[in-house]
Amino acid sequence: MIPNDTKRELLDEYLSNATIRVLLLDDSQAYSFDVDNHDFVDDVLAAGAEMSGSGYARQTLQNVSVTVDDTDDEGVFDADDVTISNIDAGTIQAVVVYEQVGGDDSTPGDDRVLAVHDDATVGDLPLDTNGSDIQISWPAEGIINIS
Repeated sequence: MIPNDTKRELLDEYLSNATIRVLLLDDSQAYSFDVDNHDFVDDVLAAGAEMSGSGYARQTLQNVSVTVDDTDDEGVFDADDVTISNIDAGTIQAVVVYEQVGGDDSTPGDDRVLAVHDDATVGDLPLDTNGSDIQISWPAEGIINIS
């Protein structure tokens, strides 16, 4: 068993100074997360299609936090929900949360995937975009939970 505060500390040590971003996959190519092989952003992009329409850009998470949930015996990573303004880029199939390494997104082979949220974890997916603002609302339990 791992003490709850150790779970929090593991998340905090890894994520507290990292740049955590999100990218969106559209539904032009069916995507299924492979827990054994989708370790980096380039692995995900080899299996799915990133959105590329009007108003779309990858987003950096704001107000990230790492806490302990003693009720559920978890370390929890969370951040503000993400709003993308005026997006008209197709249908969102999945949201990929990743650590940006090297200060930009030019080397997806070293940008580690932290989580993939799809219709099973984010209730609004798939989500059609139509030029309006969209909000990616994280699960109430947080973006990442270590139990």
